[in-house]
Amino acid sequence: MTTYESVFPGSKYSTMLPSYYVAPIYQSRISEIGMSVDPRTANQLGELNAKINPGVKSIEVQGITPAVWESIPEQHLEEIRRLTKLTGVTTSLHGPMIEFSGIGERGYQEEIRVGTEKQLESTLLRAQKMSNEGNISVTVHSTSALPELKPHYIGEDKKKVEEGVWIVNPETGQFQLLRPRKSYFPDEGKFTGKAAPYNSEEELRRINDELWTGSLQEINRGVDIGSQPLRELKQISDYEQLQNMDPKSIHDENERQRYEELQRALTHSQLYLRGSFRQFRELFNQTYNRIDNQGDKKKMDEFAKKIAPVITHGIEKDPKRLEEVRDVIDRGLKVLNTLQDPPKQWQELERFAVDKISQTFANATTAAYLKYGDKAPILNVENPPSGQHGLSSADDLINLIKESREKMAENLVKAKNMSESEARATAEKMIGATWDVGHINMMRKKGYTEKDVIAETKKIAPFVNHVHLSDNFGLDHTELPMGMGNVPFKPMIDEIKKAGFKGKEIIEAGNWWQFFAQQGGGTPFFPSIEALDSPVYSMAYGPTWQQSGRFGMYYSGRGPINPSIHHNIYGSNFVNLPAELGGEIPGDRGRFAGTPNQ
Repeated sequence: MTTYESVFPGSKYSTMLPSYYVAPIYQSRISEIGMSVDPRTANQLGELNAKINPGVKSIEVQGITPAVWESIPEQHLEEIRRLTKLTGVTTSLHGPMIEFSGIGERGYQEEIRVGTEKQLESTLLRAQKMSNEGNISVTVHSTSALPELKPHYIGEDKKKVEEGVWIVNPETGQFQLLRPRKSYFPDEGKFTGKAAPYNSEEELRRINDELWTGSLQEINRGVDIGSQPLRELKQISDYEQLQNMDPKSIHDENERQRYEELQRALTHSQLYLRGSFRQFRELFNQTYNRIDNQGDKKKMDEFAKKIAPVITHGIEKDPKRLEEVRDVIDRGLKVLNTLQDPPKQWQELERFAVDKISQTFANATTAAYLKYGDKAPILNVENPPSGQHGLSSADDLINLIKESREKMAENLVKAKNMSESEARATAEKMIGATWDVGHINMMRKKGYTEKDVIAETKKIAPFVNHVHLSDNFGLDHTELPMGMGNVPFKPMIDEIKKAGFKGKEIIEAGNWWQFFAQQGGGTPFFPSIEALDSPVYSMAYGPTWQQSGRFGMYYSGRGPINPSIHHNIYGSNFVNLPAELGGEIPGDRGRFAGTPNQ
């Protein structure tokens, strides 16, 4: 039979710690550690009931799959609350893995984002039904579908090598990867013959400048082409009369041909000026809607007020007003060409996504707060697996959390007439971080080191309300109990606790359940409390569970003292043992006299 000790040796110590032992900061008490349940089933009530049997004091209910979460009956949530109150167990929730930005395969859609906002709001409100004390932790990933938004790796010289940046067109919602290009053209008076260092921001600025200039050039080209025939039409005083004239009514052949040519010139001019006018109008509207520079806004205001008396519906179709149409476009192009900060057709997808996700988070948490007040669920944003998804670094999470808090505070000021300081304090309480130590360890696949992983944890530590514990080898998204991979969890937990962390540490060991639990390995709870050096007793000093396998407090060192197979052979209460050994099987000879059990 495969036993836990056959895959994890446990403690290296052979004696109990001395009485003067002082626990390190990273040492976690059992009361601080919890377990997640099986996310594949909607019977989370049954899962919770089974998982609290080993004495676990904190359970994370799983609603990762939206369909599974929506399949959990309301009565189960109420029963979970009653059961945890009776047993003294606290609960948290891993909410559904949804892309909260509204970005999908077809690009960005506001309709999709609003839908995810309603899903998150429902999740927060339903989670409250499992809570006895309020402020239940609800974890959601920062993103579940977006790729690494700034692909890169660490080169042999230990420097970051950029592989491009994902960009989005806010008007269309379409996005694409802007890959690096080599540029040799001399810049700032120097030519080296070597490719200039790639800078994604500079490259994006260049593309936007070219697109803006191209838009103006296209309109200007149409105006030039449409204006040329007007020179031939100077001798005509009434364009409308020319347009309505029937050349066949003219008997003189040469005169008829001349008027036919003039009509063609008029039509040619109308088509180009009409198209240019509509292009200009659309560009003006897009620019005015997206412009931020106040000086540029003032220029556009002044221009619009001057031309307003001229503009009437269908002006571009009226042959009498071709000159006015051309004049409006000419004047407008001059204004747009002098803007100091024209709008960007493309922007970094990261900034766009953070804006949309933070809006979703802020609106959903505001709705929960308006219903439950200070006892409302706490939204904790989790870092997804590094390298597999975007918004996974400490800086990414901090930026997203800060923007979400800012927007929630704005909502509260409007909805509750709160002061700005009170609204900010409330938002700071209601939105925080869940830090997954296994997910951030996967940054090693890009060439980062253990020190980098710890540094990321130190950055995020002040924002962390909740921790997910899983171990891996920094290469794939595996989930083993702590101590079985190379996650530097002790210094990571150390940094988090230095920042004042008082939350729960939830064991996520999906691969343990998959490969070892059913083969005699048991739950991942014991190897985790052993790796975390958890004290056996409520005092914060030894002995610890890390030593238990060596001096027989619970484990003998050769496998469990009381494995389940003993009960399968001898009965649940060992009733199948001979009477002389405490069982109920009669016999006239003892087993140690050579007679087998009867």
